[in-house]
Amino acid sequence: MYRRVLVGGLTAASILGAGGTALALTGSDGGAPSGKGKLAGQHAGKGRLLKHLQHAEIVTKNAKGFVTHELIRGTVTDVSATSITVQSADKTSETFTVNGDTKVRVRSGGKGAASSISKVAKGDQVFVAGVGASTPTAKHVVDIKKKS
Repeated sequence: MYRRVLVGGLTAASILGAGGTALALTGSDGGAPSGKGKLAGQHAGKGRLLKHLQHAEIVTKNAKGFVTHELIRGTVTDVSATSITVQSADKTSETFTVNGDTKVRVRSGGKGAASSISKVAKGDQVFVAGVGASTPTAKHVVDIKKKS
């Protein structure tokens, strides 16, 4: 159950760009939280951490083995119907494969809306979360701010 919470938290964090991993990182055994007090305070701390995240690699273990999760926030340097390359502020670059399972969202005015990879342009600011070690597959692409 803990692994499901961790993966669910990572997915939520990648979509929201905020502290969706609070429950996962508290070491919960999957039980429902009893109130907002302690969990809400921890959530705020993790949100600040993720707000400043530039890139990360997280390895989890499931019943089939180890899974590598790649996260990056930065500028799109190349994009096509089958891939996206993102460069973070520290010049780290990551290329993800894009397929039919990749969820693309555009975030504007604090709200997100479904989109497609064809709407993502070179120069856009994005947050990408994917799985895989050598060439990860993008699971979520959030277009944070459009190029002006």
